Amino acid sequence: MRVFVGLIAIFGSVAFCQPAPDGKAVSKGKTAAVVAAKLSAPKQGVKTPGVQIPFAQIKAEATLATPDKPTWLYFAAQGPGALYAPAVDKVLKFEAKGNTAADPIPAVKKPCGGIVNAFTSLWVPSCGDGTLLRLDPRSLKVKATITTGALDTRGSIAASSDSIWLMTDSKQTIVRIDPDQDLVVGEMRVPSGCHSMTFAENALWLVCPEQNKILKINPATNLVDKRIDVGAKPVALVSGQAAIWVLCGKEGKIDRIDPKTDKVTKSIDLGVPGADSGAMAFGEGFLWVTMNGFPLTRVELTDEKEKVAQQFWGEGGGGILTSAGAIWLSNLNNGTVSRIDPKLVLATLAE
Repeated sequence: MRVFVGLIAIFGSVAFCQPAPDGKAVSKGKTAAVVAAKLSAPKQGVKTPGVQIPFAQIKAEATLATPDKPTWLYFAAQGPGALYAPAVDKVLKFEAKGNTAADPIPAVKKPCGGIVNAFTSLWVPSCGDGTLLRLDPRSLKVKATITTGALDTRGSIAASSDSIWLMTDSKQTIVRIDPDQDLVVGEMRVPSGCHSMTFAENALWLVCPEQNKILKINPATNLVDKRIDVGAKPVALVSGQAAIWVLCGKEGKIDRIDPKTDKVTKSIDLGVPGADSGAMAFGEGFLWVTMNGFPLTRVELTDEKEKVAQQFWGEGGGGILTSAGAIWLSNLNNGTVSRIDPKLVLATLAE
């Protein structure tokens, strides 16, 4: 954020009124940061009045230090709940109660692709040694080590009703793992460059940006059922409200896929074309989006309207997820994770 020296003199917490460049007086009590934020508002984004808000106006409940700038986050809801984030040769753990660091998961060589909780276990890809670790969710002790040849593929792990699915090599092989035997029992190939696999609506879904498609895989047959055309350069997807939501980077839009018809039925314009990365989460009745320069966007989803309700701009953007009463948001610029109260987000209004 640019700082305009001399615009406002601040002594302690008191700000004195000075003329703003547009000729209007700045009301008493305004801080220099708020004024500077208005002046440096981005050219991109949704321009509906009242939608764009400086991200600096949100006060996080807690800020957690994560030295390796995590691109993904995972929240385990057992007991008081815990947040997990990747680091060098370990996975960091933060207790949700008190937002304090706990003992990490050790001996994970280059954790990658995320974590899933299924079949009474946490499953953690260890890409440095090409294995998948099966952990006890309470003690975090390794119950099984499965050789997979795993490499660093974004969003590479998912769980269905009877299997663990993992993307394992640069040729985009997906392996199917039987949790009863802790063995690879099948594999399939998908186009190069695909990532962000998730299981929802009785199918596996996969982002394929080079083809501008979403793949829908039938877990009963290990075959691709549908190749669904979406907006150019899809970068992320998430499920919620009986739909699949796809963040399409080139035009800066979200496409809604109806899993019954396998067609795009709605596009929501974020006003941020050219986004080369981003992530989404669903929770508290809303769709949440993070992108570089727009760390947090809240999208309302109702039968009558699906629209951007708030769009916070500023430094940040990275991984995002939700848990009960919390939004967890990583900042790839400074290597932190913020815990944000969604009620506070809703109460934050444009100046």
